Amino acid sequence: MIKALKNIAFLMSLVLGFSVTSVAAEKANSGVASDTLSIWVMDNGLGSKIAMNRLVKKFYRETRIPVKVTALSWGEAFNRITRTFADSNELAPDVIQLGSTWVPHFAAEGVIRPIDFLMTKIDSARFLGEGFRSSHIAGRPETYSVPWFIDVRGFFVNERLWHELGFDEADIETYPQFIGVLKTIAKADLKNDGDTKITPFAFPGKDDWAGQQCMAPLVWSHGGDFVVPSGKGYRSALLDSNTLVGLALYAEIMGDSQMAPYSLSENSAENAKGFVRSERVLLYGTSELIKQLDYPESAGGLADFSIAKDGIKVMNMVSGPSGKFSFMGGSHLALGQKKDRSKNALAEQLLVYMLRADNIDAYSRQVGFLPADRSILHIWNRDSRYSKLVAGLEYCRSFPNIPKWGEVENILIELSNGIGTSLAKTGDLKQRSEYLAELVYNANEKINGVLNHSENLEEAELLPWIQQFFMNKYKVIYPRNSTEFVSRDELASVDEFGFSSKLLIVAGAGFLVICIFVIFGFARKRKK
Repeated sequence: MIKALKNIAFLMSLVLGFSVTSVAAEKANSGVASDTLSIWVMDNGLGSKIAMNRLVKKFYRETRIPVKVTALSWGEAFNRITRTFADSNELAPDVIQLGSTWVPHFAAEGVIRPIDFLMTKIDSARFLGEGFRSSHIAGRPETYSVPWFIDVRGFFVNERLWHELGFDEADIETYPQFIGVLKTIAKADLKNDGDTKITPFAFPGKDDWAGQQCMAPLVWSHGGDFVVPSGKGYRSALLDSNTLVGLALYAEIMGDSQMAPYSLSENSAENAKGFVRSERVLLYGTSELIKQLDYPESAGGLADFSIAKDGIKVMNMVSGPSGKFSFMGGSHLALGQKKDRSKNALAEQLLVYMLRADNIDAYSRQVGFLPADRSILHIWNRDSRYSKLVAGLEYCRSFPNIPKWGEVENILIELSNGIGTSLAKTGDLKQRSEYLAELVYNANEKINGVLNHSENLEEAELLPWIQQFFMNKYKVIYPRNSTEFVSRDELASVDEFGFSSKLLIVAGAGFLVICIFVIFGFARKRKK
């Protein structure tokens, strides 16, 4: 009997042991063990995985809390985050990296937790106001995330070529000057060491995701915008005259076969490749380009490319009549809203740790994006490679922190790629202007549809008016030293030389008054 009981006990232990092992294996295969935190981050370029592994190992040494890191590609991240929180909440991350413009969307969807209660530990005053704005949904007080690093765009030039051409920074202070410099470079007929013709510049005009970031400085510096507040919501601003001036300039540069000959066939990555091979003088690029100079080509860096020898010089952004602007994006860290709250306190501990100044600095220095912390930025400002970018943060601007921005942004991406396609079509200026006018009008309608804003716009009347912006050269629709642009009615009457009929009437009236005074004065003199 005792022997039988022992046999039963032995069999039971085998069964229980198998059961426990199976559960452990299932947890291991499905994602994260019960005592382990999970953090999802994107592939943020060279060195980002190494930097994250160092940070979580350091966190474990300090707290004895294990952390599993999951790296996502930017292409899959948005959909995977959405799907995971909807379908498999228990496998969702405790801490998550989000693109700055994603935060309002996921906050509105209830995917991330409000973290105002953590602000005394994190100290929100450390972060740039423009970067921190995306932590909120517009019009609401709750804080849902904290900036981790800043993604800013700037004008980079090939330093050797720039000096050989005899230019200095003052030569591209304004957009008319910028256009003049591009045309001068085009006429120089330069070639690099590989006997490849050097071109001035390029915008990404084909199958690209960053067109809206490239359009933004031109639109903002001319007083325009993509969306603006209207009533309790927002409306499209694409048909506002100042916005159209910026879009017309964007299309003019992109479609010019001398200033930017590869715009219609390249995306952002290809733009950058031309620059690092010293085949292009200027690039509107992102800050991690500088850090890539520290890595060899075998590691995906630029140390072996000609740009490393020629050098990169960072320039000030170009000024328009409403000032100078550049795009500011970046990434935030947030807490996942999970049904199982057992690890909430531990997740909060990890978030606070990741946002410590020393850890922000360590990660940013590894990947080359600017740190979001003001105190660390002061240190970076001492580095001549980054000082111009840091100083330029004062005129950087981010996109609106509204939940619908992602949908609006997709329409703008479609618009920028559509502009490239339209400019590539055969036909004269008038035909291409018609294509562009229709593109902008349709984008305006789509954006207003997303924003639930209705306007009674007559397409037949508006298309010729929009077309005029793309028909006129930039120097005509860009009044020097003025922030005032002609209205829709005035622009509709602009003739082929760029003169408005209203302006002609005013000028004529002034001339008539002068004539009357001259005749009156002459008559008085004769009388005397």
